[in-house]
Amino acid sequence: MFELSHQALLWVQALGFVSMAIGWWANAQKNDQQLLSGNVIASGLTAAHLGLLGSSLGMMNQLLNLFRFACSRHFTTLTQRRIHCLPVLFATAALVQGLTLAEHWSEWCAVASAIVMSFALFYCAGAKLRFAMLFSNMLNLTLSAYLSSWSGIAYQLVTIIILTYSLVPQKTVSYDSEPAL
Repeated sequence: MFELSHQALLWVQALGFVSMAIGWWANAQKNDQQLLSGNVIASGLTAAHLGLLGSSLGMMNQLLNLFRFACSRHFTTLTQRRIHCLPVLFATAALVQGLTLAEHWSEWCAVASAIVMSFALFYCAGAKLRFAMLFSNMLNLTLSAYLSSWSGIAYQLVTIIILTYSLVPQKTVSYDSEPAL
């Protein structure tokens, strides 16, 4: 990992915070298409952030995420037919990235996350997709902590809360205008 000046580090962290805000917005969406679109943008910004922090694997993993989210969004919109080769292709690419670039166990957690999401994005929707994303964020938290990515840590923790909240059944309370007897 290379050293950044304090000023450069602040700019890199700021880029991570912008990505974080976009990712939070995306993960709070009820509509799967908005969730996927927001994550395309957040993945691109996060790739730049992680690359500047010195994680080649993190950067490449996020670029893979960008393409995975984009393909999932495109093929889900285009047709309801499942594209069976894409999840395998994306999972294989994640594994190859790990084998060639992983230098720390936390980076293998990010690889495992990428493999899980490679299948979840093409085979899951709604609550199942959000559960897979919750698990993925837990795995990615280890890499953010290892890299000391302030925005990554905050992003993962708040996203875990957002996704957990979205998975908890909401009680609806009805208020009658007249009291029940």
